[in-house]
Amino acid sequence: MLGEREQLKGLVKDNARCPKCESNEQLKLVGVDKNEKGWKSNKYKCRRCNIEFVWSAPNNPWDMIPYVESFVADLEQKLNDEPDESLKQSTAGVLNLMTANLGKLKPVVEASDLDLEELNARETEMAELVHKFKKHLLIEKIRMED
Repeated sequence: MLGEREQLKGLVKDNARCPKCESNEQLKLVGVDKNEKGWKSNKYKCRRCNIEFVWSAPNNPWDMIPYVESFVADLEQKLNDEPDESLKQSTAGVLNLMTANLGKLKPVVEASDLDLEELNARETEMAELVHKFKKHLLIEKIRMED
């Protein structure tokens, strides 16, 4: 279960590029940063340009869902304002694809969260059970010594 969750964490891949030289060859991951909306994004250093920057997209599926939802909403807004019909059709195709992928990702992430909650609840119950058992053993040990 935790292995599946780790695999889910690695699902989102950055295709980061340096904003200055537009290359990804000399990038080094140096950490994680939170933006104003609370989404975690990877922080990179370009060794060629010697600059650090935070990639704009989230680095995990939990933050990716609201990011894509807001991106889809912005895209729909721009689609309504676009006068060019051919651009509208191609944008609508991309929008449908993003919505379909979001529909696939959401249930997987929600199931993972539910599994983790169940695991934590079982772990708490097991800790209580072990504590009660130890207490019982100590009581029995005292009884046997008397």
